[in-house]
This record gives sequence, structure tokens and C-alpha cells, in this order.
Amino acid sequence: MKWRLLTLLAVFTLDSSAPLHGQGWDPGRTAGGWAFQEVDGSLVFFDPAARSLRTWMKGSGLLATLPVALPEVRKPSPAPKPAAATPPRATSDYDAAGALLYGTPRRQRLQPATSAPAVKEAPEAAVTEALPERWVIDSYSRTWMVCDGRLVVFSKDGQIENALALPAPVEDMAVGREGILILYRTAKPCLEKRDLRTGAVVWSYGDRDQLKEASAQPLLVPLNRMALGMDGTIYVAEGASLAFTVLDPVKGPKDPGQTFFTCQDTIPGRATLGRVGRGPLLSWAGKDVIFGVFTPSQVKSCGAPESKGLVLARFDLLNGALEWLPTPLAEGHRLVGLLDHEAAFLAPGGGLAYAPIR
Repeated sequence: MKWRLLTLLAVFTLDSSAPLHGQGWDPGRTAGGWAFQEVDGSLVFFDPAARSLRTWMKGSGLLATLPVALPEVRKPSPAPKPAAATPPRATSDYDAAGALLYGTPRRQRLQPATSAPAVKEAPEAAVTEALPERWVIDSYSRTWMVCDGRLVVFSKDGQIENALALPAPVEDMAVGREGILILYRTAKPCLEKRDLRTGAVVWSYGDRDQLKEASAQPLLVPLNRMALGMDGTIYVAEGASLAFTVLDPVKGPKDPGQTFFTCQDTIPGRATLGRVGRGPLLSWAGKDVIFGVFTPSQVKSCGAPESKGLVLARFDLLNGALEWLPTPLAEGHRLVGLLDHEAAFLAPGGGLAYAPIR
């Protein structure tokens, strides 16, 4: 009996000292790539080491972990088979007789048959999982993820429900009113709304002819961005413009509008995107406000103040006002979330950084 108690105590001690699932994961130091922000302010990251989506909130820590069954990388088309060797030219009786009398010219002599080298089949590559690029979570707790040129839908248990081929690289995603919104990385805005049940295209906005070119020769930097208003209205920023194209989530391309902003009672000029392209647009939960991010040189001619770091653009949708907020963060930080008093960024080397907002 004594030995049994000692054994149980030892097992309990080992079990209690084992690390909790995800305990060693710290987005403040290791998060990278991309993140999706839920309406409650939590951020959903992808942890490649655990092949899991991790939901985390500043001040509360890790809230949930969802392992996902990532699809395999699509195999390239098989290489064409080598052309068959041309058979030797047949000889006639006259040719044979001439060979006996005069000999066969060197150029016509048959060379000894050599066996063709065996074609070595390349070893089958190890199965590689497709890494996610973008993801959103709908009202049914399903995850819509872009990876390897596909839109993959995961159940709330992390299993693949559907996978659809995408026509071009994706720049932005959002959960809209009864659908998923996808903005492609194209020269001009090209946006789709997809059905929540099937993933089929409900409507599209923009020139779809450019999708083929964008797939063959992807743009190096983003030129257009998208964000949603409180009521689900879609706001699209095109190129260097500081105005937004406005789309109704139901009507889509029918009757698009535009909204302009003033900064100190003046409509600002166009930004200069340059080599870094256009930064993300994010909606501030519970407020009719959208934030954008620029480098100081991009908005120097737009009335933005001097800044040693990135500059946030605060677009007030209700009042049509634009305000510039300098930050101490260097170029390369990616805007991924908006908290009550801070903007959250992914640092270039991994981890999180913050800048105050008001």
C-alpha cells in the first residue's frame, strides 16, 4: 500500500510539472507573418511549430488553440516525356550490293547500338504542408484561410470542409454581411464577395481580366486595400488616393460611391507609394473610424507632420476628417490590430510592438 501511494504521488508530481499546451508560446516575442483581429479585440495568430491557430488578447494571454489540418502543397504538372529516338534509315537491296562492291561510306555506316541511359526518376518529394497567408473566422466559428493559391475552409474542429482555387494572390480578407470578402493583389481594385455556405462568388467589383496577369506576374507590393465600416459597408482605398470607394455589402458593384476626407479644412493630395506600396487598412471596433499606415516619405506632401517612424492615418468616417498620428516604429512593422488606446504591429523580426492612438 505504501509503495502504491508513493507511485501515485510521483505520477501526480510529473503530470503537474508538465508544461501546459501552448504555455511556451509568446506572441510578444515570436508572432510573425499575419494576424486576424476578432471583434472583441483578440488577435488570432498562426503558430507554425504547432500547426495551430492561437487566439490571444493583451492582458489576458492565450485564450484558445485550434490545431488545423493544413492541406498539402499542390504538385507541379509532370514534365513532358523525352521524344523517342529516330529509328535508323532502312537500306534497300541496291544499297547492300553497293556496300559489298565499294564499301559503306563512313557517314552511312551503322554505329553499334547503344542502350539509352535509363531515365532516373526523381525521388518523390516529401509531403509539404501549405502555409497560410491570410485567415478570417466567420460567425459559425469556421476559419477561411488562403494558402497555396486556394481558399480553404476549416470547420470549428480544424478539419478541412472545402478548398477552392483562387484566381490570383490575395491582399485583404474580411468577414462581411453574409459572406467573405476578398481583395486581390492587382493593379486596380478587384474585389469579390463569396457565399458563406459554398464559397461561390456572389458578386465581384473591378476588372477581372487583370486577375490572370496578376497570377502570372504577382505584384511585389500592395497597391489597394480594404476595410469594413461598423454597418458592414466596404471601403476600398485605390492606389495613392486618400479617398475611399464605398460599396454596399449587398448591392456590391451597383451604385458605388466615394467618400473624401479633409485635414485641417483641406482635402489632402495623393500619397507617394514608392517601393513599399500601400499599408493595411483596419477598422476600429465599435467606432466609425478606419486606420491606415504610411511611411513618412509617402505622406510628406499630404500635410502629415514630421516623423521618425511610421505615420498612422486616422480616417473619421462620420465626420469626414483625416488626422495624422506619428509613431516611433520603424518601417517594416505591419499593422495588425487596434486596441482601446493602442495600435498593434508585428515587428519585422517577430513579436509585437505598440503605438498609442486616441
